[in-house]
Amino acid sequence: MNTRWPALVAVVLAAAPALAQAPEPSPRPLVLQNVRILPVSGPPIERGTIVVSGGRLAAVGAEAAVPAGAEIVDGTGLTASPGFIDLGTGIGLVEIAQVPAANDGEESSDPITPQVRAADAYFLDSELIPVVRAAGTTVILSTPGTSNVISGQSALMRTAGESLEEAGLIERAALHVNLGEAPKRVWSGRSRAPMTRMGIAMLLRQTFQQAREYAAKRKADPRSPVDLRLDPVAEALAGQLPVVVHAERREDIVFALDMAREYGLRLILSGGSDAPLVAARLARERVPVIIAIDQQPDGMETERASYDAAARLHAAGVTVAFQSNEVTLSRNLVPNVGLAVGYGLPAAEALKALTLVPAQIFGIADKVGSLEVGKEATFILTRGDPLQTRSRIVATFVRGRRYAPRSYQTRLCETYIASKKGGIPCLSE
Repeated sequence: MNTRWPALVAVVLAAAPALAQAPEPSPRPLVLQNVRILPVSGPPIERGTIVVSGGRLAAVGAEAAVPAGAEIVDGTGLTASPGFIDLGTGIGLVEIAQVPAANDGEESSDPITPQVRAADAYFLDSELIPVVRAAGTTVILSTPGTSNVISGQSALMRTAGESLEEAGLIERAALHVNLGEAPKRVWSGRSRAPMTRMGIAMLLRQTFQQAREYAAKRKADPRSPVDLRLDPVAEALAGQLPVVVHAERREDIVFALDMAREYGLRLILSGGSDAPLVAARLARERVPVIIAIDQQPDGMETERASYDAAARLHAAGVTVAFQSNEVTLSRNLVPNVGLAVGYGLPAAEALKALTLVPAQIFGIADKVGSLEVGKEATFILTRGDPLQTRSRIVATFVRGRRYAPRSYQTRLCETYIASKKGGIPCLSE
């Protein structure tokens, strides 16, 4: 059966909200024809075919055989691209920041908490997950906050799934370290170290040295007790767990680079307002930078933040990816990346920085990040260019499951705004 996509969308949107949010995977292959395809890993295909079967991409190209019994959809006027990846958000840990019961983003018992894991507190029923999924984000790095010197381990999660096993890509994605003002401000307010950048450096070196001694002891005697606090640090020292360091100022970035060299860390820089000032070294040492593109110059640490940072880093050969650095406003990831394009980052590179590059950074490019045969059928369909804010997302696919662009925000719009304003559109159609 050949179906025009708008008609199929209407059927999905008319379904019950629960069905729209968590549909069952199609028991038969889905074929999207006449779609503009942005594979990211290769050149665009202006009128192509995508075959989805068993939750994976069975075919992607200008021509593809149609499996028997497939659901065939005419996607004329639509563009397919990989789903977006947000490499820095509190979604899953923070629902309402000012309500303690809904905020698990910070473990405030100690400035060194490498043993805490975002996956242990991840809120699968968060109302914010459908919001960002409707905006095209299909994978998020759920990260602990920035108040601790070592704040814990992040989780790389799909924005769909009924269990941690189903939603999770990497349960322990990275160890997170924070330099600069945030740990100083929090812990000096409690009259406890660290109160200075010197104190931050001291605590880090102390912890790394303890982890080295612990790893040596465990190697000599595997039966020795496991130290949950030091074990993830020892993994980072062995190169088994990447270390995401949040740093804005030049001196903090240089300290992070020196620390990575001294201890053999797989460093990923987060934030990086001053990163363009050390771009040559970042490129030489192959350290990727995760930028929050909408960072404003709102203090001493971020006084050199600029919208052209991504373009300058890319021109210097630095690997760039993006983060929303937000919770409730994480849906603005793509509009904010548009600022980077407006300030000089090529659009194709911006799309790659939202899809394939973050997948490569975290070693999941065999699963997501580009539209290639064998990968998960995790992608979005838009009416227009996916990076244009006026383009409408028609559907999001996560491992072959089709999700309509619905969330509690669209339900609120339908109930309280559209009904009183002459039926203004609350959904992408």
